[in-house]
Amino acid sequence: MRRENSQYFLTVKHNVILWIIIIYVTIILACSPNAPDTTGFDKAARVADDVISGNLMPWVEQLAQVRATDVTVNCEGFEEKELFPACDLTRDASVKLVAEAFSAMGYDPDTIALGTGPQTAYNVVAEWPGTSRKSEVVLVGSHLDAYYAGADDNGSAVAAMLEAARAVRNFSFARTIRFVAFDLEEFGSIGSTRYVQAGYADNVSAAIIMDMVGYASNKPGSQDEIIGISLPDKGDFLLVIGNNDSAELTQRMVALGNNSKLAKLVGVIAPGDGTYFLSSLLMRSDHGLLWYRGVPTIFLTDTANFRNPHYHKTTDTPETLDPTFLARNTRALTAAVALFAEVQ
Repeated sequence: MRRENSQYFLTVKHNVILWIIIIYVTIILACSPNAPDTTGFDKAARVADDVISGNLMPWVEQLAQVRATDVTVNCEGFEEKELFPACDLTRDASVKLVAEAFSAMGYDPDTIALGTGPQTAYNVVAEWPGTSRKSEVVLVGSHLDAYYAGADDNGSAVAAMLEAARAVRNFSFARTIRFVAFDLEEFGSIGSTRYVQAGYADNVSAAIIMDMVGYASNKPGSQDEIIGISLPDKGDFLLVIGNNDSAELTQRMVALGNNSKLAKLVGVIAPGDGTYFLSSLLMRSDHGLLWYRGVPTIFLTDTANFRNPHYHKTTDTPETLDPTFLARNTRALTAAVALFAEVQ
């Protein structure tokens, strides 16, 4: 068996106790009868070439700046705890910035208000229409609400989404690509939950959700293990999480990113719909209800507090991020979007 590629693909199983089988990506790709289809990889990678790395950190910095003077969200009903500074959450200025960014790119964004009262969720949506299969949607999501400067959580993912949205406008795709900046993720994925419950995701055929994609470290011991999942010792990879419904998408994204040398990706597939396996760890973002509803969805993360010591703290600032890591992850994201939307 070939072992040139050092990245891993992690398959998660559970029984009376948790089992983890760690398999080299190359073994899956070269030896498994279910190895992912590589059709379209070259075209998708070319879309990633249009990503401009220099656009990313300015978005992170702008988000941090507007959050510094923004009003906080009403925290009634949410008790403040360690790493959950509920009464320091902001979103209003981020909603405005993201909507204006989409408009400047040529999109006609829509801000969808869901719910009532002070914790109404404001999701910002922009679409790039498909051609032959425009009724089928590939959704790309990240949450715009944040604690303090929120550079990694979640300015990094918003920046990646915005740059992907800019890059794809240079190409045409069979499917429609929908970008959604979800609100109030930090209060329990309120924006995405209401969005799915309202039926807005009924035509989504595939989704990629991002939460924290900009923090990395190549120091030994910088990556903590998630209970039940043995991860590489260095926190220099992006974790790609799927379930049975999104297993093929997960494998294809990992193969595309690693084979095309776009980014260093490690994949995890939770069994079944994924909703019962370590739910507090693998489902604490906007992909949760999409998994429940059977929508094939991939979750991208740098593993949050299992790596980043600034998680939900005032120190989560732009200078703590790794711009090269963020840029590579954005290219991997953009290529995966192009692949799933079927770039023409």
